[in-house]
Amino acid sequence: MPLFPHYSLDAKEQHADRSGFSLLELLIVLGMISLLVAIVVPAWNGAQRFAHRGRESAAARALLVGWASYSTDQAGAILPGYKAGLEAWYEPSQPIPPDAFGGGPTIAARWPWRLAPYIDFNMQAMYVGAQAERLSALDNGDQSERLYFASLYPSFGMNTTFVGGDSERSGFLPDTLPNGQPNPLGRFYASRLSQILRPSDLLVFASARTQATPDNTMWDGYFRLEAPRFMDAQWATAYDPELSVSCGNIATRVRDDAITAQADGSVRAEAIESLRDMRRWSPFADAWEWDLTP
Repeated sequence: MPLFPHYSLDAKEQHADRSGFSLLELLIVLGMISLLVAIVVPAWNGAQRFAHRGRESAAARALLVGWASYSTDQAGAILPGYKAGLEAWYEPSQPIPPDAFGGGPTIAARWPWRLAPYIDFNMQAMYVGAQAERLSALDNGDQSERLYFASLYPSFGMNTTFVGGDSERSGFLPDTLPNGQPNPLGRFYASRLSQILRPSDLLVFASARTQATPDNTMWDGYFRLEAPRFMDAQWATAYDPELSVSCGNIATRVRDDAITAQADGSVRAEAIESLRDMRRWSPFADAWEWDLTP
């Protein structure tokens, strides 16, 4: 008997046919894989977006709780958005040092560190997504730089011009002019909760972004929002994802919506167009395109 059995060419070809995949079978397998990818990937992306929306909404609610607690502690006064000459603390009984990076007074003028005591100094409540990673990097770096950059880039901007006041946006001016006449820029923003007549509409915080960054690239997060109008139009006619100032530093990062936080404690996801209504920004606005007229 031969040591190796003899196979004819036909037998070898039949054996190869039985052990491999035909082109049709490969196409069927590839089609099934493509179908599974088409089903799984959108579902996974949807789950990721839903989870991000949940995290951002929870952070916005935490900010609102702190914001309301401040007013309770201050007998109804609203947290100033930006005001020089105020104190701020980075830990209990630890004020921002005057010689901190960027200047202690500048850091304290912005609202984040002045709100910090009312959220138990948990700055993570202000930071989600990419900004949470930046905050973690700051936590492991120079403390002085952490104080400065943490005051600049929270994930949510505040409606500082019309809620609480902003000294860089004509806020905190005298009630009367030198000639004794009432100052038209004296009381155009809400400084007390009692001045907010439509709390379910008045925007306090919203998802923010900015290009005012160390590397001039777009970052999620900025402490200040700009209203669609002030004494004239401030927003572009269309939202530009590459230009933060096109729509007041608002970021539509949750399925093309921004997370907004209102004075009544409500949090919702909204399209940018719904935020063009000035009645959402000013407690005294009575029309969609309301302007402050001195």
